[in-house]
Amino acid sequence: MERLKSIDISLSYRMFKLWPKGQNCRFILSALEWSCHGIPWFVGVIIAIYIWPNSKLLAQLLAGLLLDLITIAVTKALTRRRRPSYANQEDQMIVASVDKHSMPSGHASRAIYVALLLNSDSFSSLLVWIWAGSVCLSRIFLGRHHILDVVVGFLCAYIIFTLQFSFGGFLNKIVVWILLHQFSNTNDLSTAESIGPTVD
Repeated sequence: MERLKSIDISLSYRMFKLWPKGQNCRFILSALEWSCHGIPWFVGVIIAIYIWPNSKLLAQLLAGLLLDLITIAVTKALTRRRRPSYANQEDQMIVASVDKHSMPSGHASRAIYVALLLNSDSFSSLLVWIWAGSVCLSRIFLGRHHILDVVVGFLCAYIIFTLQFSFGGFLNKIVVWILLHQFSNTNDLSTAESIGPTVD
Protein backbone atom coordinates (compact mmCIF):
# COMPACT_ATOMS: atom_id res chain seq x y z
CA MET A 1 0.00 0.00 0.00
CA GLU A 2 2.82 2.40 0.77
CA ARG A 3 4.41 1.63 -2.60
CA LEU A 4 1.10 2.23 -4.37
CA LYS A 5 0.59 5.46 -2.44
CA SER A 6 4.07 6.65 -3.41
CA ILE A 7 3.46 5.90 -7.11
CA ASP A 8 0.09 7.62 -6.96
CA ILE A 9 1.57 10.79 -5.44
CA SER A 10 4.44 10.83 -7.95
CA LEU A 11 2.23 10.39 -11.03
CA SER A 12 -0.32 12.88 -9.69
CA TYR A 13 2.40 15.47 -9.18
CA ARG A 14 3.66 14.96 -12.73
CA MET A 15 0.19 15.53 -14.11
CA PHE A 16 -0.18 18.60 -11.91
CA LYS A 17 3.01 20.05 -13.35
CA LEU A 18 1.94 19.31 -16.94
CA TRP A 19 -0.91 21.83 -16.94
CA PRO A 20 0.21 25.43 -17.68
CA LYS A 21 -0.09 27.75 -14.71
CA GLY A 22 -1.15 30.88 -16.62
CA GLN A 23 -4.24 32.85 -15.67
CA ASN A 24 -6.31 31.66 -18.63
CA CYS A 25 -5.45 28.01 -17.98
CA ARG A 26 -6.26 28.44 -14.31
CA PHE A 27 -9.61 30.00 -15.24
CA ILE A 28 -10.55 26.92 -17.28
CA LEU A 29 -9.83 24.60 -14.37
CA SER A 30 -11.68 26.84 -11.92
CA ALA A 31 -14.69 26.97 -14.25
CA LEU A 32 -14.75 23.17 -14.39
CA GLU A 33 -14.45 23.03 -10.60
CA TRP A 34 -17.43 25.33 -10.06
CA SER A 35 -19.45 23.61 -12.78
CA CYS A 36 -19.59 20.51 -10.57
CA HIS A 37 -19.60 22.13 -7.14
CA GLY A 38 -22.09 20.47 -4.81
CA ILE A 39 -23.86 23.61 -3.55
CA PRO A 40 -24.92 24.98 -6.97
CA TRP A 41 -26.02 21.51 -8.03
CA PHE A 42 -28.21 20.92 -4.98
CA VAL A 43 -29.69 24.43 -5.06
CA GLY A 44 -30.30 24.25 -8.80
CA VAL A 45 -31.96 20.84 -8.70
CA ILE A 46 -34.18 21.77 -5.75
CA ILE A 47 -35.31 24.96 -7.50
CA ALA A 48 -35.97 22.97 -10.68
CA ILE A 49 -38.08 20.45 -8.74
CA TYR A 50 -40.17 23.28 -7.31
CA ILE A 51 -40.75 24.49 -10.86
CA TRP A 52 -41.42 20.98 -12.26
CA PRO A 53 -42.62 19.04 -9.17
CA ASN A 54 -43.63 15.93 -11.13
CA SER A 55 -40.34 15.45 -12.97
CA LYS A 56 -39.09 11.92 -12.32
CA LEU A 57 -35.71 12.69 -13.83
CA LEU A 58 -35.10 15.61 -11.45
CA ALA A 59 -36.22 13.48 -8.51
CA GLN A 60 -33.85 10.71 -9.61
CA LEU A 61 -31.04 13.24 -9.92
CA LEU A 62 -31.64 14.69 -6.45
CA ALA A 63 -31.86 11.17 -5.00
CA GLY A 64 -28.54 10.29 -6.61
CA LEU A 65 -26.88 13.49 -5.40
CA LEU A 66 -28.03 12.76 -1.85
CA LEU A 67 -26.75 9.18 -2.01
CA ASP A 68 -23.50 10.46 -3.50
CA LEU A 69 -23.07 13.03 -0.72
CA ILE A 70 -23.56 10.40 1.99
CA THR A 71 -21.25 7.88 0.29
CA ILE A 72 -18.44 10.37 -0.28
CA ALA A 73 -18.68 11.76 3.27
CA VAL A 74 -18.52 8.30 4.85
CA THR A 75 -15.67 7.13 2.61
CA LYS A 76 -13.63 10.27 3.30
CA ALA A 77 -14.17 9.81 7.03
CA LEU A 78 -12.86 6.25 6.74
CA THR A 79 -9.86 6.92 4.50
CA ARG A 80 -8.92 10.33 5.95
CA ARG A 81 -6.37 10.92 3.21
CA ARG A 82 -5.04 14.46 3.07
CA ARG A 83 -5.18 16.57 -0.07
CA PRO A 84 -1.96 16.95 -2.13
CA SER A 85 0.65 18.98 -0.28
CA TYR A 86 2.23 20.33 -3.47
CA ALA A 87 -0.76 22.53 -4.39
CA ASN A 88 -2.43 25.46 -2.68
CA GLN A 89 -5.76 24.37 -1.24
CA GLU A 90 -6.75 27.61 0.46
CA ASP A 91 -8.34 29.08 -2.68
CA GLN A 92 -11.28 26.68 -2.43
CA MET A 93 -13.09 29.10 -0.13
CA ILE A 94 -15.56 27.23 2.06
CA VAL A 95 -14.50 23.84 0.72
CA ALA A 96 -10.99 24.01 2.17
CA SER A 97 -12.26 24.75 5.65
CA VAL A 98 -14.83 21.96 5.85
CA ASP A 99 -13.36 19.28 3.60
CA LYS A 100 -9.65 18.64 4.06
CA HIS A 101 -9.80 15.03 2.94
CA SER A 102 -8.94 13.88 -0.54
CA MET A 103 -10.23 10.35 -1.13
CA PRO A 104 -12.53 9.98 -2.94
CA SER A 105 -13.07 12.99 -5.18
CA GLY A 106 -16.60 14.28 -4.71
CA HIS A 107 -16.42 16.32 -7.91
CA ALA A 108 -15.41 13.24 -9.92
CA SER A 109 -18.12 11.11 -8.34
CA ARG A 110 -20.81 13.74 -8.93
CA ALA A 111 -19.78 14.36 -12.54
CA ILE A 112 -19.67 10.67 -13.43
CA TYR A 113 -23.01 10.04 -11.74
CA VAL A 114 -24.65 12.78 -13.79
CA ALA A 115 -23.11 11.36 -16.97
CA LEU A 116 -24.38 7.87 -16.12
CA LEU A 117 -27.87 9.16 -15.35
CA LEU A 118 -28.08 11.08 -18.62
CA ASN A 119 -26.32 8.43 -20.68
CA SER A 120 -27.87 7.77 -24.07
CA ASP A 121 -26.97 7.57 -27.75
CA SER A 122 -27.53 11.29 -28.25
CA PHE A 123 -24.92 13.96 -29.01
CA SER A 124 -25.87 15.82 -25.84
CA SER A 125 -24.96 12.74 -23.81
CA LEU A 126 -21.53 12.73 -25.45
CA LEU A 127 -21.06 16.37 -24.42
CA VAL A 128 -22.00 15.47 -20.85
CA TRP A 129 -19.40 12.68 -20.83
CA ILE A 130 -16.75 15.06 -22.19
CA TRP A 131 -17.63 17.51 -19.42
CA ALA A 132 -17.50 14.76 -16.77
CA GLY A 133 -14.11 13.54 -17.99
CA SER A 134 -12.80 17.10 -18.04
CA VAL A 135 -13.96 17.63 -14.45
CA CYS A 136 -12.13 14.47 -13.38
CA LEU A 137 -8.89 15.55 -15.06
CA SER A 138 -9.21 19.07 -13.67
CA ARG A 139 -9.11 17.71 -10.11
CA ILE A 140 -5.62 16.34 -10.79
CA PHE A 141 -4.39 19.33 -12.80
CA LEU A 142 -5.55 21.68 -10.03
CA GLY A 143 -3.81 19.58 -7.41
CA ARG A 144 -7.06 19.04 -5.52
CA HIS A 145 -6.80 15.27 -5.67
CA HIS A 146 -4.47 12.41 -6.50
CA ILE A 147 -5.17 10.07 -9.39
CA LEU A 148 -6.46 7.31 -7.09
CA ASP A 149 -8.86 9.77 -5.45
CA VAL A 150 -10.46 10.40 -8.83
CA VAL A 151 -10.52 6.68 -9.69
CA VAL A 152 -12.25 5.87 -6.40
CA GLY A 153 -14.69 8.72 -7.06
CA PHE A 154 -15.51 7.13 -10.42
CA LEU A 155 -16.11 3.77 -8.72
CA CYS A 156 -18.32 5.39 -6.08
CA ALA A 157 -20.48 6.96 -8.78
CA TYR A 158 -20.83 3.64 -10.60
CA ILE A 159 -21.76 1.80 -7.39
CA ILE A 160 -24.29 4.46 -6.39
CA PHE A 161 -25.88 4.44 -9.84
CA THR A 162 -25.99 0.64 -9.94
CA LEU A 163 -27.54 0.30 -6.48
CA GLN A 164 -30.05 3.05 -7.17
CA PHE A 165 -31.46 1.22 -10.18
CA SER A 166 -30.87 -2.40 -9.12
CA PHE A 167 -33.53 -4.80 -7.86
CA GLY A 168 -36.13 -3.30 -10.17
CA GLY A 169 -35.19 0.19 -9.10
CA PHE A 170 -36.52 -0.48 -5.57
CA LEU A 171 -34.25 2.04 -3.81
CA ASN A 172 -34.79 4.60 -6.55
CA LYS A 173 -38.59 4.28 -6.37
CA ILE A 174 -38.62 4.77 -2.60
CA VAL A 175 -36.39 7.83 -2.60
CA VAL A 176 -38.05 9.35 -5.67
CA TRP A 177 -41.52 8.81 -4.18
CA ILE A 178 -40.45 10.56 -0.97
CA LEU A 179 -39.02 13.50 -2.91
CA LEU A 180 -41.97 13.86 -5.25
CA HIS A 181 -44.39 13.53 -2.35
CA GLN A 182 -42.51 16.25 -0.49
CA PHE A 183 -42.41 18.68 -3.39
CA SER A 184 -45.80 18.03 -4.98
CA ASN A 185 -47.84 17.24 -1.83
CA THR A 186 -49.27 14.06 -3.27
CA ASN A 187 -49.20 10.48 -2.00
CA ASP A 188 -49.86 8.87 -5.36
CA LEU A 189 -47.03 6.33 -5.68
CA SER A 190 -47.72 5.90 -9.39
CA THR A 191 -46.39 9.39 -10.12
CA ALA A 192 -42.99 8.35 -8.81
CA GLU A 193 -42.68 5.08 -10.72
CA SER A 194 -39.57 4.86 -12.85
CA ILE A 195 -38.22 2.18 -15.11
CA GLY A 196 -34.72 3.60 -15.29
CA PRO A 197 -32.53 6.59 -15.88
CA THR A 198 -34.09 8.06 -19.02
CA VAL A 199 -34.54 11.62 -20.14
CA ASP A 200 -37.76 10.95 -22.09
